[in-house]
Amino acid sequence: MIICSVILFSSCNKWLDVDLADKVTEEKLFGTPQGYQEALAGVYSTMASSGLYGQKLTMEDIDVLAQYYSYDGISSTYVKWKTYDYEDAGSQGRILSIWRGMYTAISSANNIIKWAKQDVKVLDADTKNQVLGEAYALRAYLHFDLIRMFCPDVKKSPKASGIPYNLEFGVSLPPIYTVEENVQLVVDDLKEAERLLVNDPIKLVKPYQMANKDMTDKYVARINLYGVKALLARVGLLRGDKTNAIKYAKEVIESERFQLLNFASADKPDKEIDMLFSDEHIFSLRNKKLSDYTISLHYPEITPTSTRFAYLPFVNISTLYEGNNDDIRNSKWFSTVNGNFVKFNVDNKLKFFSKMPMIKLSEMYLILAECYLGKDDQLAQSYINALRDHRIRNNSHWTYLTMDYIMQEIKREFVGEGQLWYAYKRLNLSVPTSSGTVGVVPPSDKIFVFPIPLKEIETGNRN
Repeated sequence: MIICSVILFSSCNKWLDVDLADKVTEEKLFGTPQGYQEALAGVYSTMASSGLYGQKLTMEDIDVLAQYYSYDGISSTYVKWKTYDYEDAGSQGRILSIWRGMYTAISSANNIIKWAKQDVKVLDADTKNQVLGEAYALRAYLHFDLIRMFCPDVKKSPKASGIPYNLEFGVSLPPIYTVEENVQLVVDDLKEAERLLVNDPIKLVKPYQMANKDMTDKYVARINLYGVKALLARVGLLRGDKTNAIKYAKEVIESERFQLLNFASADKPDKEIDMLFSDEHIFSLRNKKLSDYTISLHYPEITPTSTRFAYLPFVNISTLYEGNNDDIRNSKWFSTVNGNFVKFNVDNKLKFFSKMPMIKLSEMYLILAECYLGKDDQLAQSYINALRDHRIRNNSHWTYLTMDYIMQEIKREFVGEGQLWYAYKRLNLSVPTSSGTVGVVPPSDKIFVFPIPLKEIETGNRN
């Protein structure tokens, strides 16, 4: 039984800032199987928005904290944020926006769970399990990232105060749990999702073999059984449970539902190129505006009379990829003409819908390399070399591996996807910057833990 410490919030409106849907409208929405699909689509759409994973939690706010961008050339808009000044008014506004957006999506997932669990006639058994499985998995995914942002590392501070874990839809004020309780609740939700999704249709197909990528997205542009397993591997790594991290990462790889990059898919004209290596996507989010988001952040604005430099210019890309033009991440994700970040801005939209990768096959290889390092170094090398074979033409295999090497691959692999800062935090590593005066930022909760927004907490009630 999980024991929790109850923290009261100032009001329901401040807690979620969401109006409850009109009951008649809800009854109509959840009166058909299609209504449940529309409700799930609404959660995915919220997650894919610029305020969450479409921009802020990937290529913008989280990657700023990871110091991908020029420390000195970055826009003044991010001055306080890039230096981890979370007490600054602008930073607190960013944090509040993320907090509310995430819990809004969680509330929507909980509403789906509420209706699906009480439904007795609208959904057949298989559809009900599919709907509930996705909703539980989404609730876990969202809470897990809130834990990664707002909680100290579970391995270092398991008994520390964590975040509210919202298990019900409605006006009730959820309690704040300890960090280890938060993580266990994520695992509980994922295990339930794994049980419910045992007959997920993705088990009957190999999405990467489909020529029609819209058909592929029916299986991977949503959380699916293997997305649940991949997330269990990610959670296992976070909590130091390497046994389960290995188990689930292997299950994903050995399912053969996904395929590491085939160079032939990238050796094509821009309109045909698979820039995002979509055959590796275990779970991704569709948003046709991703190119607009990356242009607004990463590209200079040039007019006949003026030039505005990019708000978030990348720094030392040549150094990041060791000047290796045979590394396809270097040659394809960054323009060889002007250095622009083109990963999310390629004119291939007739064939490939713009998507933000949420969990990729490559991460499973990196997890296995890290988990086996020091336990079976040859096996660890085999996983990292397998990944690099699908990233670097004529790759020379590493015969020696350290955590520093793995971190460099993580840094190269997740550019624009918002995963690097979490890796620094999980491993309690200093964060290197591009500034000669700063150099590195030592690890601490000051840089790795967002303060829970003050507006969300009743004065004096936080322990």
